[in-house]
Amino acid sequence: MQNSTLDLRPLLLKRLHPYMLGIVLIALLAVLAPLSYENPDKMAYVLLLLLLFAMLLASMLVLHMGLYAVSASLTVAVTFFGTWGSFLINSQMLFCDFFPLVYVTGSIMISSLFLPLAATLAVIAAHSLLLILVVLNTPILQTQNWPSFFIFILFVSMISTIANQLIKTQMKQLQESSIRDHLTGLFNRRYFEETLKNKLKRVQDSKTSVGIILLDVDHFKHFNDTFGHDAGDAVLTELANLMIHHFDITASICRYGGDEFAILLSKTQKEELVLLAQALVKKVRSLSVMHKGKSLGNMTISCGCAMYNNSIETIEQFIKRADQALYQAKERGRDQVGGY
Repeated sequence: MQNSTLDLRPLLLKRLHPYMLGIVLIALLAVLAPLSYENPDKMAYVLLLLLLFAMLLASMLVLHMGLYAVSASLTVAVTFFGTWGSFLINSQMLFCDFFPLVYVTGSIMISSLFLPLAATLAVIAAHSLLLILVVLNTPILQTQNWPSFFIFILFVSMISTIANQLIKTQMKQLQESSIRDHLTGLFNRRYFEETLKNKLKRVQDSKTSVGIILLDVDHFKHFNDTFGHDAGDAVLTELANLMIHHFDITASICRYGGDEFAILLSKTQKEELVLLAQALVKKVRSLSVMHKGKSLGNMTISCGCAMYNNSIETIEQFIKRADQALYQAKERGRDQVGGY
């Protein structure tokens, strides 16, 4: 099956950054405020908050550059170092408590939302190890109800990780349903047009080639009129499965509309494009479609091929050339390839 690359997490991370920056700035102003209580470690808090602010800015910058994984890791690092940095500063005072470590939960929640499950489990393990070391090396904390605190951290970790995994699964399903054709499982026209636009932008920068094959089923109306619309759906499904196995994973195979399909191929020369189309026509010609235990007979397709000319063509002109090639194939008697 083809892979999709749409992901809503970068957009969500982009929207989270301003709020995190705001929190850090408010904390910095609170520390520097004249009415804040006297604290010999005030400068340490200021330096920590400035470091967190710089990390957040760096995370925003790399996200703008398209480096989502680096940006997400930096964002989680902000919550990680913010929590343990403030605790380390607090532990230097005359008293020490668990309160700063409550923010461990925030670090775990953000990690479970933006990082893979394995990375989230690593973050949880790191927090747990540090919590154990803190209790073992801080006698005053051993007098407090630390088991209850550990259970709280474990509970929040488990709930947030499970909840966010469910959210990610639902988001993936929603993304898939928005770009997939429900009948064939192929990409739909919306995805095709967006992918084509992105590929052609890269072509103009890298001078690589992009080819397109438009095809439809010859006399498709015959299948619907003779055997019913369910049989027509079976024909489209069989053709889709054949194309998935015929082209490699780098090809974008889409249901363009009705019985028409579009295949987008990168780094392909014209001769190779035509040969792929001709081989597909030959395979379909020998395909016998079965529906409810009955043979629907043989089917044929017509194809139109075009290579993108980035020096003179628009996207619309590119698709129109492939469509004209498909029309020529039909005019010449169908069951063949046009555009070469």
